[in-house]
Amino acid sequence: MRTTTVVRLNNSARQSLHRNPVPRSPRKGTRLRGLVWWKTNRRQEPQNAAVGEFDPTRPGLEIWCRSRYDTHQKPWVLDAQGHVIVQYELDKVAPPDWTEKGLEEIAPIQWTGAETQVAAAKERHKSGDVCLFEPLSGQFVVRFTEQADRLYVADVSGDWREEIIVVSGNKLRIYENPAKNPRPHQPRLWAQQHYRRSKMSWNYYSP
Repeated sequence: MRTTTVVRLNNSARQSLHRNPVPRSPRKGTRLRGLVWWKTNRRQEPQNAAVGEFDPTRPGLEIWCRSRYDTHQKPWVLDAQGHVIVQYELDKVAPPDWTEKGLEEIAPIQWTGAETQVAAAKERHKSGDVCLFEPLSGQFVVRFTEQADRLYVADVSGDWREEIIVVSGNKLRIYENPAKNPRPHQPRLWAQQHYRRSKMSWNYYSP
């Protein structure tokens, strides 16, 4: 159910991929108006977050928060108004052999071409497997057997859906969805500067 492309990286390319990017700046024309809202889920630290269209029936985007626990993570999701709409224990929804340390390098991804996004992630604190999961339930949609050191999301094939880019040692692998695109005439998300910059600016702690 997937197509893979493998590219070998030289030392210069690997160093470039692991270098921190230039911080993002506000989009041209944006007027900063101060705090929009401030919420807390029982004073827990979200640590890592992913922002995306995880529930099209709700207005705005949703924010998936991983939780700070070093093992047995307990994610929760906020709606666009900052209300907690769901929370769960990752251990109860992840595959039994997935690391107890949970997920890292989480990124929303337009994988299917449907309105709802899923999220991509890798096994935390190890060169491990990669997965796609539903942020609202934590259910794993796809699991890729890997030795992933780093993970990226980008529109590589140009059909407006996004692919998973995995760095594993000196190799770079690209996973694409071979299923038919249900909305092939959608405009490319990566043609939007703010969207492209959000995906290009890799930061462990930011969406």
